Amino acid sequence: MDQKEIQAWQQAKAKELFAYSQKLMDAAKDLAEHHMQEMQWGMKNAMESVKSAAKSDLEQLKDLQEEATKEAAKRATTYQKKVKAVLKGLGDDAADETEKHLEKVRSSLVSWLEDAESKIPGHADKLSKVVHDMSTAGQKMFKEGRKIVNQVADAAEKNVDEHVRQSSASKKKTK
Repeated sequence: MDQKEIQAWQQAKAKELFAYSQKLMDAAKDLAEHHMQEMQWGMKNAMESVKSAAKSDLEQLKDLQEEATKEAAKRATTYQKKVKAVLKGLGDDAADETEKHLEKVRSSLVSWLEDAESKIPGHADKLSKVVHDMSTAGQKMFKEGRKIVNQVADAAEKNVDEHVRQSSASKKKTK
């Protein structure tokens, strides 16, 4: 690579990093907004409970707490889904970018090996095949790892949903 190619590559990387940092900032903003909504709801609920307790209306306080518990379970599920959507989008973008770079590295390596084959006598074809097989295996491992991570995230979400359903069902039975 000559100096101009290096500078062009550095500029491309800087633009890419800036774009990715913007995505991270947007994701942080979305997460902060979702978190703020939950904090506001919690404060509103706490204020209602305090007012009821100050009036010594224990029956209303009990009703408020039960209603808040039900609403909190619903809101937790909604919050979890919002956060998961933001993080999944961010993760997918990162994985796509990583996959793109891996493909560039792989194609560069293959080009280099093809060039080297013409210059290196003897067993260059065997070396080329080994490197090609290794890069293909690495690419497959990345794709499988990405698939496994998504499966684990989906399973965790199902487990949380099931736990919320079970806890709300057990609260209904205790009444």
